[in-house]
Amino acid sequence: MLIKLGFRRRWVTLIMKCVTTVRYQIKVNGVLTEQFVPTRGLRQGDTLSPYLCVICAEGLSALLNDAEEHGRISGIKICQTAPSVSHLLFTDDSVIFLKAKQEEAAALHDILELYENYSGQCINTEKSAIMFSPNTDEHTKHQVKAKVQIMSEEWNDRYLGLPVHVGRS
Repeated sequence: MLIKLGFRRRWVTLIMKCVTTVRYQIKVNGVLTEQFVPTRGLRQGDTLSPYLCVICAEGLSALLNDAEEHGRISGIKICQTAPSVSHLLFTDDSVIFLKAKQEEAAALHDILELYENYSGQCINTEKSAIMFSPNTDEHTKHQVKAKVQIMSEEWNDRYLGLPVHVGRS
C-alpha cells in the first residue's frame, strides 16, 4: 500500500522492518517469558498501528475516488447541485454509496479485491451489510448482493448515534 501511494522503497523497507521484526515478551506472575514473534503483524495499541490504518484508509479512498471519477461508480447526491459522495470512512468502518447496478457492484468488488491484495487487510463480508432504496426490485438486489458477496440486509437502527434510514426531508 505504501509503494502504491508513492512512498520511497527505502522508507517502506524501514516501516516493514518495524512491522516484521517485532518480538514480544510477557510477564507472568512476575517472571518474563521467553521472547516470541507474533504471526499476525501489528496489533491494536502498537505505535505504528494508527498511522498504517490511516494510510490504508487513504488507499481505499483513492481507489473509490478514482472509480467515481472514471464513471465506474456513481456515489450519491443530496441534491442536483451538490457534489456526489461515494464513501464515508470512520476508523475501521466504511460506508460506500453506489447505484444498485450490476456494473457498479462489479466495480466495487474489483476495488475491494485490489484493496485486500495491496493492504493485506480482508473485508469481513459476514460483518458487512448492504442497504437498498425502497424502490429497488428483488432481482436487482439479488444480483448486487451476489456480485459484492454481501448477503445481509440487516442494519442497526443507528450508527455512530445517528439514524441509518433517513427520509426525504
